Amino acid sequence: MDGRLLNKLYREVRLLGKRQPHRRRAGRPRTYGTDEVLMVWLFAAMMDWAISVAQRELASGPAGWWLRRHWDWPAKIPSVPTLTRRARQPDFRWLLRSVLRKVRAWLARRPSRTAIMDATLLFTGPYSRDDDSRWTCHGGKWFRGYALHTICDEYGTLWAWHVTSANVQEMKVGRRLIRQLASGGKGQVRWVVSDSGYDSEPLHQLTRRRLKAQLLAPINARGAKGDGWRKRQPGRDACDRFIQTDAGTKIMNKRSAIERWNSWFKGTSGVSMLPYHVRGLRRVRLWISLKLIVFLGHQHLSPRHLRAAA
Repeated sequence: MDGRLLNKLYREVRLLGKRQPHRRRAGRPRTYGTDEVLMVWLFAAMMDWAISVAQRELASGPAGWWLRRHWDWPAKIPSVPTLTRRARQPDFRWLLRSVLRKVRAWLARRPSRTAIMDATLLFTGPYSRDDDSRWTCHGGKWFRGYALHTICDEYGTLWAWHVTSANVQEMKVGRRLIRQLASGGKGQVRWVVSDSGYDSEPLHQLTRRRLKAQLLAPINARGAKGDGWRKRQPGRDACDRFIQTDAGTKIMNKRSAIERWNSWFKGTSGVSMLPYHVRGLRRVRLWISLKLIVFLGHQHLSPRHLRAAA
């Protein structure tokens, strides 16, 4: 257990919890604050435990004694039904997003001129009864699970992310990622590198309009032998002509950076095969957000950057 990271996250969660807008609600007053509930979830994600195991260890185990000695808990550890119910509330989602943005800001970097966009699979197993996990074909083989769509730069800094079922088309999620990137790095990015799954004229236009950048994605014939029988749209045509040049080939080679980031995140966070207690799209998104907070926090405390692709 990383005590430095826990203490730093605890201070940030407490601070952001005080800034949380309060709304009137019907019913009895809440016994536990939203920041307390989020800290239990973060502790479970850091230890890679189910929320029931984390609650039991904090309530009666040695980890709970250590936390009660060093931290000021105004009440007992919430029960498992309370933790799962409160995790579905809007105030919890607001605080989770705020903490994730704050931890992301700890890195204090600006996006490089080249951003890379891709998706990686999060498996649930072929016999899973999860209704939200879907089958998808990748590399000629069929897998079942979810997909983490990300944008990072060539130095391994994460800038945008979204979790969907595995069968969701990459072009649809790409629009959401471009909007996220535009909100934090507009005017800095010049190239957005991706694979042929993101080849679409609307995505080219959105990248040019929101980022003033050029999307570089190989032409995808989508099952046809070629697209020479029709006139290409301007964004796809300009992209294909640039990729054929030496400068375009050099930029496209930087796409390996996101493959290394995916391996780095999934290897250190243990989400390549989702654990048994993480099922359902809502729970998967919650778990990945918690894991990203822990991962980015470790990246801040012990800086490590990917070697820039040649």
